[in-house]
Amino acid sequence: MDQPVTDRRIDTRFPWAHAGITRATLRPGCAVRVVNVSAGGALVQGGRPLRPGARVHVQLVTSFRVFALVARVLRCAVWLLDSHDGATYRGALQFEERCDLLWEPPTPSGSRVPATPSRDTTQPGMRDPGADDALLDPSHRSAI
Repeated sequence: MDQPVTDRRIDTRFPWAHAGITRATLRPGCAVRVVNVSAGGALVQGGRPLRPGARVHVQLVTSFRVFALVARVLRCAVWLLDSHDGATYRGALQFEERCDLLWEPPTPSGSRVPATPSRDTTQPGMRDPGADDALLDPSHRSAI
């Protein structure tokens, strides 16, 4: 009678700290905590219930980027009841577009320029036209 449990997850999930998320909000400004996130969706926790089937706008802020994503609420349930804080809800979101950008390294400020390979200019026809210009005095450049 026991049926094996199958994992229906398509994407690997990462805890919010691993993804570098510093803040998450659902439009129009409901702050949520990201429990885990994947390229296809997120599990969020907050103080307001989410309506299953609703379309929500999610803003994820990382230390490098800000992401604005559209998602559908798959499910929502009361996660915790506290006499002081009230109800805490946990909801599953499915992104309408996959978001692989969360795991891409940030673009560095500036860029590396590859060093030009040294060429043998002693052979005929191998002269680098700008090589001698750098050595000339600026007053001589206008004569060239």
